[in-house]
Amino acid sequence: MQGLARVAAAGMMRAWAAISMQGSVTIPQPSDTPVAHSPGIDSDRILVLGSGPAAGWGVSSHDLALPGSLARALSGRTQRGADVALIASSIGLLASVQVQLRGADLRRLDAIVVVLGVGDALHLTAERTWQADLTRLLNFVERHTNDSAYIYVQGIQPIRAIPIFNSLGGTIADRHARSLDAITERVCLSMRRSVFVPVADVEFPASAGLSDSTDYRHWGEFLAKKMAGRLEVVQRSRYPVPLGSTDAPPRTAPIRGGDQRRLRRGCDTRLDHIVALAQQSFGTASALFAIRDSNRLQIRSSTGPALPTPAWSDSMSAMVVRARGAVIVPDTLADQRLRRKAFVTGAPHMRFYAGFPIEAASGERIGALGVFDPEPRADSGVDAVLLRQLALMIQEEMNTNGEFAG
Repeated sequence: MQGLARVAAAGMMRAWAAISMQGSVTIPQPSDTPVAHSPGIDSDRILVLGSGPAAGWGVSSHDLALPGSLARALSGRTQRGADVALIASSIGLLASVQVQLRGADLRRLDAIVVVLGVGDALHLTAERTWQADLTRLLNFVERHTNDSAYIYVQGIQPIRAIPIFNSLGGTIADRHARSLDAITERVCLSMRRSVFVPVADVEFPASAGLSDSTDYRHWGEFLAKKMAGRLEVVQRSRYPVPLGSTDAPPRTAPIRGGDQRRLRRGCDTRLDHIVALAQQSFGTASALFAIRDSNRLQIRSSTGPALPTPAWSDSMSAMVVRARGAVIVPDTLADQRLRRKAFVTGAPHMRFYAGFPIEAASGERIGALGVFDPEPRADSGVDAVLLRQLALMIQEEMNTNGEFAG
C-alpha cells in the first residue's frame, strides 16, 4: 500500500508541478550561447551541469546568470581566467542527464559543477532510483575526466525559494529534497573525486528566488568559495597529473546509511588520490599521510616505495605536528637532528622532505602530509602554499567523515 500511495502522490506532484511551471513562461531566460568567460591567463575550464534555476531563470543572458557569475567569482579568488560552459534544462531529471554528456570532451575540464534535483524533488523520484542514477552519473564523469578534476555536487535548492513553487506542494518537495540530499552526500563520499556541497536554507544565497543578477552573483561566490582551493592545487602543480583511466570498474554497490565500513573505504580511496596528487605535484619518489595512534605511527595512505613504520616520536610526522606550519628539510644529511635516523641511513634513504600538519575539527593536530625523495633539493623551490592546500584537502576529508583515529 505504501508503494501505491507513493506512486499516487508522485502523480499528483507531477501534475501540480506542470501547472505551476506554466507560470514560468513569463520569466526571462537567457537566449544566448550558454558560456561565459572572465579575463586572465591559465584559465580554469568549468562545466555546470544543471536544471531549474541553473538554466538562468530571471535574467536575459548567461553572463548575468550562473556561468558568468561563477567565472567572475573564481577569477576574483584565483587571479586567473575562467571559462564556464553550461548544460542545463528548465526542469530536467537526473535520469536523463548522462545522455546530454555524450560526445562532450570532459578531459579538458578542470572541474564540473552538478546542480540537479529540483525536478526530482518535485516529481518525488524514488530514493532508490535517485541513488542508482546519481551513482551511474558520477561513475561516468569520474571515468571520463582528468584525474585532477573534481566534481562538485550541490545540494538541492530550497524548493519554496522558487516563487512558482512557494506553496504546500513546495513544502512536500522540500521534504523529499532533504532525503535525496542525504543520499547524495553518501554517494559522493564513496567516490574518489566527487564533493557534496550542502545548501542550508540559512546560507543559500538566492532565497529571493533568483530574480536578478545579484542573486546569481551570490550563488557564484558560494560555489567559488568551495572550488578555489582545489583548482589552486591543479594550477600550482609543477608536474603533470596523468589522465584518469577510462576502464576503471564502476562502483555501483548500494550504500546504506549505517554501513560505515563502506564510507571508510570511500574516504581512504579519496585520501589515496590526494596523496598521489601530492607526489605528482612535487615530483617526489614518495608521499605519505600518517596519523598518531597512541605511541605509534599509523600510515593512512602512501605512494612510492614501501616504508618502515617507526615509533611516533621518531617520525618526521611528529616533527611536523610540533611545527607552526610547513616543515621543509632540503637535505637530511645536513640536519643534525635527522642525519642518523633509520629512514635516512636506510630505506627509503630520505634526503629531501616537506610536510604540513593535519588538524582535527577540534583544532588538535593528529598527523601530517609529507612528500620526500632520495635526492636533496633547494628549499627555495618548494611551494609551501601548494603543500598546505593539499593538506587542507586531506583535513576536509577526515573532518567530513569524523575520522581522527585508525
